Amino acid sequence: MTEKAKALIITVNFRQDECTRRFLNSAAKMDGFAQCYFLIVDNNSSDDSLSNLRSASAGFANIELLGSRHNEGYFGAARWALRRYLEDHSAPDWVVVCNNDIVFDDPKFLSQLLERDPDAAGVVAPTIISGVTGYDENPSIRCRPSQIRMWRYRFWLTNFYLMWFKQWLSPVIRKIRYKFLGWTAASGKSTRSAVYAPSGAFLIFGSRFFEAGGFIDDGAFLYAEEFRVAEMCRQLRLPVLHDPQLRVWHQGSQSTGRLLTRSVFLHQRDSFRYALTRYKSSYPELGPTRQRVDTAIPKIEPSPAGDRIR
Repeated sequence: MTEKAKALIITVNFRQDECTRRFLNSAAKMDGFAQCYFLIVDNNSSDDSLSNLRSASAGFANIELLGSRHNEGYFGAARWALRRYLEDHSAPDWVVVCNNDIVFDDPKFLSQLLERDPDAAGVVAPTIISGVTGYDENPSIRCRPSQIRMWRYRFWLTNFYLMWFKQWLSPVIRKIRYKFLGWTAASGKSTRSAVYAPSGAFLIFGSRFFEAGGFIDDGAFLYAEEFRVAEMCRQLRLPVLHDPQLRVWHQGSQSTGRLLTRSVFLHQRDSFRYALTRYKSSYPELGPTRQRVDTAIPKIEPSPAGDRIR
């Protein structure tokens, strides 16, 4: 691909190449596909993922497969892929970081995105129809959590069984909330609105985000991406906009599983603790200030171990 890509779309695969192939098949059918560049990072799956994805992406000049020699986590793999891309290409208008269990069920998703102004928001949160609930996963958090709500998050993460119960119950609560408020998956709402936190399943970063000093914060392996993005945008005074006209479908929990495991619980707990520590300066009610987030446009650094597969 010789001309500048309008959008860079990064997804991460870990032993779920079937999901990634569905992702690519749906992407190739979109209007505006040829104007975008796709990076697939295989997070050291140690199975047949690389060979299967190589076959699935063959013939597409705008799809590149990267193989990491280590499992870098979600944002870790995404930040590495972005650095590799910027070594050879100019910065695109949009950078999308998303799960591989996403399906583009609206063929006009890309063409609609490319019509948007990349300077209008730091991050855009599209409609993400959950395969579990049938409702929009966005906004992940509509308003900035109060101190009481933050303490509630901490409480759930004090015990594995408490968090297991919460995760098991969450889809039911979300369905009840939507029905109570009179929302539907196809509510017809078209007004863009400012929200606090976007869902980490599909994040759309405008060029304004990076120009203002934002970066993909990979300080935690998995989870709490929403909180990290929200607090960084707040510190940089960039809006997070929920855009209901942009729509994708999300199967959900393919890499980690639907029910909570102890390893996933530890990732959730550690990521939340990391976010609280790193962003205390912008959330002083959580405790004494210990450090300020260092925001900077991503620098081109020597790439960590990994290979371009094609």
